[in-house]
Amino acid sequence: MSIRCVTRTLLLALCFLAAPRLAPAQEAVWLPLEDRLAREGIPRAGLDAWFASPEMVFDPSIMAHKVDRMVRKQFEPQPPPSKKTLQQSSYGYYLRPWVLAWANDYATANQASLEKAEARYGVPRDVIIALLLVETKLGTYLGKDKALQVLASMAASNSLESIRPYLRSVGSSQERADYANASARDRAEWAYQELKALILHTQASGVNPLDVPGSIYGAIGICQFMPTNVLKYGVDGDGDGKVDLFRPQDAIPSVANYLVAHGWKPGLGYDGQRTVIYAYNHSDLYSLAVMTVAEKLRQSRQGS
Repeated sequence: MSIRCVTRTLLLALCFLAAPRLAPAQEAVWLPLEDRLAREGIPRAGLDAWFASPEMVFDPSIMAHKVDRMVRKQFEPQPPPSKKTLQQSSYGYYLRPWVLAWANDYATANQASLEKAEARYGVPRDVIIALLLVETKLGTYLGKDKALQVLASMAASNSLESIRPYLRSVGSSQERADYANASARDRAEWAYQELKALILHTQASGVNPLDVPGSIYGAIGICQFMPTNVLKYGVDGDGDGKVDLFRPQDAIPSVANYLVAHGWKPGLGYDGQRTVIYAYNHSDLYSLAVMTVAEKLRQSRQGS
């Protein structure tokens, strides 16, 4: 064998040893997702690189947390929230005078984008700012997790057995167990579609999906859109040819576009507005918080 061949063989061996390697159990978890994504048109080379990253640790507790919330909502319904409930909840933070002043300063700094969005979509600027404030504290907290790892973990947690050790709300109830099992299957498919949408979005934007931070369930950007909603409702507000929801110039019109698509229109009453906000996050307390913050912002801005 020639010296050149020996050298090439050694280099290939070194590259193989240096490449990230998953533990067999971890690789087995991701393989069905990779195979399905590849069949649906995602390039295999990218998939192999992303899923081999040390950051891609399978975490079934993410799905367990989601299913626990669904079980409690189904079997332990809470009374409708009140103004007092709101003040006592974590959302009370957003009603503090200095927080509202901060939000109005943010609105002033982004006045051009807000005016443009309000003129095009008819959504009041105070509602948009209230959503951005409640979702990510105006972009100062974008989530501590990696969206790709979160969504992949949820997509791979498609049965009760995979999450049972982490559940807190099921106990010995067969009815709750059956509901949790069905919920895990449903949410796993939902997470798969979100995972695929995240990859498609990052491909279009020229971003490595491993670099995208997300919430505990994979929402991204200042406005915390799920990736499928980025594809549906994301707006290129600054005209640079891509949707970047980590920039207020794109996040602001995207929020307005989403709200209009879910029923916001001129003359909509308070109850109708709350219904639209509920579509953004399925929580009565959340919708009450956003509407209350928006009203406080309007009053402080107008000096009333």
